Amino acid sequence: MKVFNPDNTPISLYIHLPWCEKKCPYCDFNINVNKTLGDEEKLLGALFEDLSFSKKYILNRKFSSIYFGGGTPSLVSPMIIEKLITKLSNEGLIKDHCEISFELNPKEVSKEYLNDITNIGINRISIGIQSFDQIVLDSLERNHNAQQSLIAMETVAEFGKLETSIDLIYGVMEQSLSSLQNDLETFCKYNFNHLSLYQLTIEPNTIFYKRELKIPSDEIIESMESMAKRTLNQNEIYQYEVSSWAKNNMHSKHNMNYWMYGDYLGIGPGAHSKITTSESILRMIKLKKVDSYIKDPTKNIITKIDESKYDLDLAMNLLRIKNGISFKEAKKRNIFISKQFNQKVVTGIEAGLLEKDLFKATPKGYKFLNDTINLFN
Repeated sequence: MKVFNPDNTPISLYIHLPWCEKKCPYCDFNINVNKTLGDEEKLLGALFEDLSFSKKYILNRKFSSIYFGGGTPSLVSPMIIEKLITKLSNEGLIKDHCEISFELNPKEVSKEYLNDITNIGINRISIGIQSFDQIVLDSLERNHNAQQSLIAMETVAEFGKLETSIDLIYGVMEQSLSSLQNDLETFCKYNFNHLSLYQLTIEPNTIFYKRELKIPSDEIIESMESMAKRTLNQNEIYQYEVSSWAKNNMHSKHNMNYWMYGDYLGIGPGAHSKITTSESILRMIKLKKVDSYIKDPTKNIITKIDESKYDLDLAMNLLRIKNGISFKEAKKRNIFISKQFNQKVVTGIEAGLLEKDLFKATPKGYKFLNDTINLFN
């Protein structure tokens, strides 16, 4: 399989900070609720070691975006975040106009905290609102309430110095169509450019998986999605990826690099990476347990994406993009397109699932995205 020179493939950095106050019952992320004194400093040392080890994957590239995720990064001292950004800056790893994103929960949002993270280089935040409806928040067993969600929105809007995204969830037990509409209309009242809108999915390794939950029917889910599109479009907010909506084309650079098959280095417990080498595409996962990662931050579970897996791996990412990608842009981004891939594209066009002039799902293909992606299996 031909693989382009990795020097020409854009790269992002994901930093996993694993601590949370509690484990949400729908969450399948790698989190830890037992942070003790000194853990932050131990993790910082491990992250530095991981970064140094990973220079062989970074090569001579600079990060076009950096994302602090978790977990709840806002539970970590701003001093630790500052030391990480300073390290990256001193080593010349941050590209000009780099998007540096940071996740917060509503209850951690304050003017003082926003000042702290802005002063150390954070320029974009993502707030896990999930809903402004207390019934929905109770169903999700969140550790914040509806009033804290509204206060967080007001605080960030008044602060005004950060690009802001919020997360909302639909398809939740006890959630009505009018509840979701109110959530969306509340979001639209604020001049924020980005929304992540997720359908609740019950993953096997979550607390919810062990319960019998009465989630909305497929018909109600479809009504929710139609209403969401109508409400957001009326406010000039448009879908650009399966779960992502933006005003003024203010797409998340970090997420778009994922879907556009760029490289990303993940450091921290359980962090995932996708790296292009001169020989293959590597998918890598760090050790999940915090103690294990701190003891050996260089250990990766590595999967090589060979020729038999490449087309599907590529399609699973590119097809998430609502407006597609031109083949010219794919070439510019150093994305290898195999002959077999092109043949599968023709099959998709004939089935009415793919467009003709660029790599993009038709409305039918986007509605039945799993079927469209499976063309490349």
